[in-house]
Amino acid sequence: MRKIFSTIPVLALIALVFLGSCTSTPEGEDFQTLDVSTIDKGAGEPDENGFVWQSEQFADLKIVRYQVPGWEHLTDSQQALVYCLNMAGLSGRDMMYDQNNRYNLRVRRLLESIHESFDGDRGTIGWNRFEVYLKRIWFSNGIHHHYSNKKHIPEFSGEYLDFLLEATSSTCSAEIREVMMDPTVHSKKVELDGEKGLVEGSSVNFYGPGVTTEDARAYFDSIKVKGDRSPVEYGLNSRLVKLENNEIVEETYKIGGLYNDALVEVVKWLNEAIKYTENDKQASAMRHLIKYYETGDLEEWSLYNINWVKDTEGVVDYINGFVEVYNDPLGYTGSYETIVEIKDFEASARMATLMDNAQWFEDHMPFAENHKKDEVVGITYNVVSVAGEAGDASPSTPIGVNLPNSNWIRQVHGSKSVSLGNIVSAYANASGGGMLAEFAHDEAEMRRVEAHGDLAGKLHTAMHEVIGHASGKLEEDV
Repeated sequence: MRKIFSTIPVLALIALVFLGSCTSTPEGEDFQTLDVSTIDKGAGEPDENGFVWQSEQFADLKIVRYQVPGWEHLTDSQQALVYCLNMAGLSGRDMMYDQNNRYNLRVRRLLESIHESFDGDRGTIGWNRFEVYLKRIWFSNGIHHHYSNKKHIPEFSGEYLDFLLEATSSTCSAEIREVMMDPTVHSKKVELDGEKGLVEGSSVNFYGPGVTTEDARAYFDSIKVKGDRSPVEYGLNSRLVKLENNEIVEETYKIGGLYNDALVEVVKWLNEAIKYTENDKQASAMRHLIKYYETGDLEEWSLYNINWVKDTEGVVDYINGFVEVYNDPLGYTGSYETIVEIKDFEASARMATLMDNAQWFEDHMPFAENHKKDEVVGITYNVVSVAGEAGDASPSTPIGVNLPNSNWIRQVHGSKSVSLGNIVSAYANASGGGMLAEFAHDEAEMRRVEAHGDLAGKLHTAMHEVIGHASGKLEEDV
C-alpha cells in the first residue's frame, strides 16, 4: 500500500508558484510518459480451465505460475506441516540475498521503500525502468543475474534516481549508488577464471575483504582430516574472514553467530513443524536440523542427512539448509534454500522402473570399472508437487533434485531423487507452441513431440536425477 504524504503548507505552495520561473522541470527520456502499447506484458491466455500459466514477462524473464495438485487431499495435520515448513523457508530468505552480495539487502530495501512510498507519476518511462530493475533483483535474489552472474545495470538515469530519492525523502549513500549504477563495481557474482582470481574477482559474500583464493584454499586444506572416510562438508555453513593479524577464521551460520536473527525464526517454525510430523523418522531428521542451526556443528548436518534419507514414508517432504555450492567460486559454502514437497504417488509409481533397475544402468555405464559402485543402495525416486520454495530454489526453480551432496553418505546410506512434477508441467503449459514450430524439422516431428514430448521430458529428468546422480564413485583420497 502506498504511503500518503501530508499536504504541503500553503505558504510553501505560494512560494513555489512565485518562484516557478526559477525552478527547473526534470527533463530527459525517463520523465516522458510511457507508451504502454510498446510494452509486452507477456501474460498468457487462460487454459480450458481458466488458469493463466504465464503472468508476465520483463527483461529476459517470464513469470510462470504453478498449481499444487494434491493439496486438497492432505489432512489438516499435513497441511499444517506444509505451512510451518514454508514459513521456516521464508524466514531464511534474506540470508540468500546476503550470501549473494553484501550490498544486496541494502539495495533491495532502499528500492522497496521507494516503490512503496513514491506518490508521483507511475506512468513514465523511468518508473517502468525502475520497476523492471527491482523485479530483476527480486527474481535473482540480488543485483546479479541468476544465470550469467553479470550485474544488473539500471536503465534509468542517475538523474531519475535522484528524483525518486527526493520525492520519497530517501537517502542513498555514495557507496550504494556506486554499487547500483557503476558497471565496473561488483560486476560479476561468481568469477570462474582463475587468472582473475576466483575469490578476488567474485562478488559473493562467502569471503570477507582481503581474503584471497590462496588464503581460502590454504585454510580449508589445513582443517581437513586426511584419510577420514566420513568427512563433514567443510566450510558449508560459514564465511571466511581475515583478522587484523592476518589470521583466517570462520564465521559460522548459526544461532548466536552469523545470521542469528534469521535462523532464530527458521528454528521457531521448524519446532512448530515437529508437532505435525508424520512419523518418527521425519521428526528425528528435523531435530538434527534444528540442532545444526543452533550449534553450527557440521556433524549434526551429516546426521540430519542420514536420517532424512531414511524418511521415505511420509506424504510431505522438504529440503532445508545451506545446500548447493555452485555460488561459491571454490565450491565449499552452501547457499540457503528450501523446497517443500507433496508426493505424487501415481506419477512416482510410473517411474519406479528406473529406480528398480539402477544397478543395471550402473553395470553398463561407459566408464572405468573402478569408478562403478559394486552395489547401488538406498536410491529413492519420487515425483512431487512443490508447495513452496525460498532462497536459492526460488523464484528460479530447479525441475529435479538429488541429495544429499556428501559422497560418503550417498554411498553408504543412499540418496533421494525427486522430480518437481508440477514445475515441469507449468513450464510445459506456459511454453506454448512457438519453440516447437521454430525448431521442429517437419510436421511429423511436431506430431511426435506433441504426443510424447511431455513424457520424454519427464523421463529425461528422471534419468538425470536417478541414474546420473546416483551412479559412480570417487577414487580414494579424491
